[in-house]
Amino acid sequence: MPLIADSSLQSLSHAYPAAPALLHHSLEGHPLLDYPALAEAARALPQSHVERRVADAVNGGDFAHDSASGQDAATLLETMQVDGNWIMLRCVEQLPAYRKLLEELIAVIAPAISPATGTARNIKGFVFISAPGTLTPFHFDCEHNILFQVRGDKQFATYPPAPPWLPLDRHEAYFAAGDNMLPWQEDYLGDARVHSLTAGDALFVPYASPHWVKAGSTPSISLSMTWQCDWSHIAADAMLANPLLRRIGAGMDRAPAWPARPRWRAWCGRVARRAGLA
Repeated sequence: MPLIADSSLQSLSHAYPAAPALLHHSLEGHPLLDYPALAEAARALPQSHVERRVADAVNGGDFAHDSASGQDAATLLETMQVDGNWIMLRCVEQLPAYRKLLEELIAVIAPAISPATGTARNIKGFVFISAPGTLTPFHFDCEHNILFQVRGDKQFATYPPAPPWLPLDRHEAYFAAGDNMLPWQEDYLGDARVHSLTAGDALFVPYASPHWVKAGSTPSISLSMTWQCDWSHIAADAMLANPLLRRIGAGMDRAPAWPARPRWRAWCGRVARRAGLA
């Protein structure tokens, strides 16, 4: 099978960029995504890009950094001692081998995404190593994203990028301070679209779609590939300007939704950024 199945590209083309899509891939067993290579990557990356967080987080709680263990992430990966740990390798595109893999994946999906949103930009890669049962709490990411499940299984729950799941003030706060965690209500469980992922599955997650993720009964390894496009940059700039524009009665009462392009608000956001106002 190619890196991503041809039938999956058709599914992605139909769903992108506004709806989740289940895909199938051949990255299971890829040497860059197994423990020895990930341990090497953890040592090669800037240490600020190697994160350990608690494995027993809850929805609506803090996904806190774990500093209690004396062993570093690279040692844990090298010895496959991941129980009780959630480890993220951030921006693996800094490493040439991983950058090459991401470029190959983007080249495969380009025919499915480019007709809608143009050339993919700002391509980044994140590897998640999760202990059994780890919950990644309810949050959102302002990027287009495909998560490739490489080892183990996960339940990946997605929600529309709109209130009540994504309140406007929380969306704006992301661009002000980078905080992407979301408040949780128990009745949100019934609203979830839950995708069951096993090794060889992948999920396209739309821009800013709130989600929570729970690992299964065995350790999980996933690769997340994210990218931006012209539309996502316009949406981000418009959201950056929105609190300022609200002061003069010109703010939006909801975040931009595909395919709306609030260009003049985006221009205001870029001006505000250059002027140090946002």
